[in-house]
Amino acid sequence: MTNYDYLYKKEYYGESLYKHYEVKKELGYQLIKNGVILPYKRTEKGPGGGVIDGKGEFIGSTSLHNCCGCRYDFPKIEKHEGAAVIYLGMFHGIWGHCLTDNIRRLWFLKSSAYIEKFSQCRLVFVPMEDFKFEESNRKLLEILGFCADDFLPVTGITQFDTIILPDESFFTPDGDLRYFTEEYRAMIDQVRDYAREHRRAAPYKKVYFSYRNYTHFKQFGEERLEQYFRSKGYKVLYPEKLTFEEQLNVLINCDCFASTIGSCSHNILFLRDRANVILIPRANYLTGYQITLDQVHDLDITYIDATLSLFAARCPWEGPFYYFVSSRLMDYFKEERKKDRKYWAESFKGFKMYAVHGLNYGRGANAKAYQYYSDTAAACLDQFNRASRWTRVKRVMMKALIFMGRRLEILKLPKYKGLGRQIRRHG
Repeated sequence: MTNYDYLYKKEYYGESLYKHYEVKKELGYQLIKNGVILPYKRTEKGPGGGVIDGKGEFIGSTSLHNCCGCRYDFPKIEKHEGAAVIYLGMFHGIWGHCLTDNIRRLWFLKSSAYIEKFSQCRLVFVPMEDFKFEESNRKLLEILGFCADDFLPVTGITQFDTIILPDESFFTPDGDLRYFTEEYRAMIDQVRDYAREHRRAAPYKKVYFSYRNYTHFKQFGEERLEQYFRSKGYKVLYPEKLTFEEQLNVLINCDCFASTIGSCSHNILFLRDRANVILIPRANYLTGYQITLDQVHDLDITYIDATLSLFAARCPWEGPFYYFVSSRLMDYFKEERKKDRKYWAESFKGFKMYAVHGLNYGRGANAKAYQYYSDTAAACLDQFNRASRWTRVKRVMMKALIFMGRRLEILKLPKYKGLGRQIRRHG
């Protein structure tokens, strides 16, 4: 079950919030004769690379985001005569992609077709940018029954006699929305079962996974979310400081999980069924990856807006992001919303630096962000002004009380003895 009532404007996201992203389909494979594998290259259309078939047609699903036409000129081709390979896709180093795109074709390596026909074929992939098999990625593959050293990178333009292309168990038809199949869920369940079998006692049941030490260059204010969730009994953890096995043990033990949306939040895949989840969007954007992963298991998920990312770039997932403890977050925890000026001043500390950074970041401001945040920004300004007025009143009252107190103290001195009675007598 997913609750979107704590978003500022859930109608902004349209029908994407209410679709079903699991599809029933029989997965198979293609045989591509005399195909060419293009290594990764950044292009204007997106991450270039993938497979070109024997007729010279680019196969969109072989790139990272189904970027049809995301190919480039290749003056020199290295040919491998008589070679047959299994193409596993483009591998990205970001953890969220490791849990989705990097493993979407691996179901095939356990299929009867692979075992009976293609088990002697080499396994190849296209590494993106500076991709390497780090510890967490290696452990993920090991749990799934594979060895990272068996996966061979293609770093040059290479033609093969035969390329076996498995279907995807996690895929996108348009580069936006994502869908998954039973084969994908089976791989995730295999990892979750491993976590159960190796489960150890954990000292906390409520955890908040933070990005603060990882993406500080384009986000502001997450330390305030950390402090708030700590006050609600959550243990704040930084996933990059934990091994994958340690992360799995935390996730399989916890009852409540919270995170801003991104690679950290993709880890909900390994929670127990019916765990409580809080997801905080970074800006006026919900990644298609996350709303799809929400449906892989039976979780109690609530989306809560706690940002004022007014100056996000035209592509809002690029940031920068601005976090604060919003009224929606306080409503979720049934907390009284009255806050003094000190709270509002602290909440928007650094806002000027964020605004200057945002206006100069990427390719300019995102007009839709102003539309999405307009009501919230106005409410925050109103609350700040109200708090400011009340603070000024309290300051005047305090000064008056201090003055009166000092006068009364003076009247208690020996040389003023009896003066107080005279004042009271004559009013």
